[in-house]
Amino acid sequence: MAPPEKHLTFLFADVEGSTRMAEQHGAAAGAALARYHELVASTCEARGGRIFERIGDGAYACFTDAISAVLAADELQQNVAAQDWGDIGRLRIRIALSSGEVEQRGDRYYGPALFRAARLQDLAGGGETLLAGSTVDEVDGSFPAGTTLRDLGEHRLRDVPSPERVFALVHTSRARAEAAPETAGGQGNETVSDEDGPIRVLLVDDHAVVRRGLRGFLELIKDFDVVGEAENGREGVAAADRLAPDVVLMDLLMPEMGGLEAIAAIKAAHPEIEIVAVTSFIEEEKVTSALEAGASGYLLKDAEAEEVAQAIRAAYNGEVHLDPAVSRLLAQRLRQRKDAEPIEPLTGREKEVLGQLAKGASNKEIAYELGITERTARTHVSNILGKLALASRTQAALYAVEHKLV
Repeated sequence: MAPPEKHLTFLFADVEGSTRMAEQHGAAAGAALARYHELVASTCEARGGRIFERIGDGAYACFTDAISAVLAADELQQNVAAQDWGDIGRLRIRIALSSGEVEQRGDRYYGPALFRAARLQDLAGGGETLLAGSTVDEVDGSFPAGTTLRDLGEHRLRDVPSPERVFALVHTSRARAEAAPETAGGQGNETVSDEDGPIRVLLVDDHAVVRRGLRGFLELIKDFDVVGEAENGREGVAAADRLAPDVVLMDLLMPEMGGLEAIAAIKAAHPEIEIVAVTSFIEEEKVTSALEAGASGYLLKDAEAEEVAQAIRAAYNGEVHLDPAVSRLLAQRLRQRKDAEPIEPLTGREKEVLGQLAKGASNKEIAYELGITERTARTHVSNILGKLALASRTQAALYAVEHKLV
């Protein structure tokens, strides 16, 4: 008699860098992994799932319902991120979900759905949740509130004969639904709220030593979460699509695709992602090109670590942070055109917004002070930059001071 078949959704989870963590932290790593396994079990069981296997840091669960499995994955990422892991620092997990028919032999399962889950997990990075196309089809738009789904296209998975359509379920502190039900009937629910959470940072630089140094510093700071790295502009654009970071630190001189082109591509596809340009040299053309492409900050690679942190926080809050030498360069340029009049005069409201810019106000602060929406404030800022032929908020603030508009 053939063994019985079941239609299940599988959730595979493991810990990024668990071997390195064990080498560095010894017994503390073992205690952290035990707590992690308890979290996986309690989160999955609360959603009707069952842990059927544990191997090292790997935990494997099955669900009779795909929606419950996706909800469990979302909650598990949040639960792990919310934990204080002590000396371990930040613990990050990889999750893969796949649905399909499997054979059950005793307490074990066999079938393509398990193989796809294992191969999908190989593609994931720490903090990522990847879904097979079969699971996305079964969920049918009922994704957890506060998440957005990214289509990563077809991938050839090792030992899987046909390409698999892969999706990423993005967990981000900037995509929380306001008073939303447990699930949302759509593939993206990207309402920005004031909920505090770590700032998700993507590092794009062709020098591995630079990326390692930045990651090592940023991961010591509780309000930062380095969600990924890329070694050239093309990979940076793809990583931004997949990970939906809050802020990207972008080197300008890289192979395959330079930083300027990558900044423009990311801002065109995801205007909500903020980008801080990082380079070794100050060139006026590079500075203005980066700001015009959409960068909200510009740093030199010899900047102090704390200044890098300030630039990331400023970008996240809708503000501009420039290296002091860059600010001086822009101020000199503005002084040279001090007496030039704008081609198109500013409206009264635009002058009020410009006055707020001169005080260093973010879009949110401008909206509060003037009693308008944040979207309207953003539109006024864009119009001001266009009328004055300026490349950034900082240039607008300098213009206001130079022309005694404040």
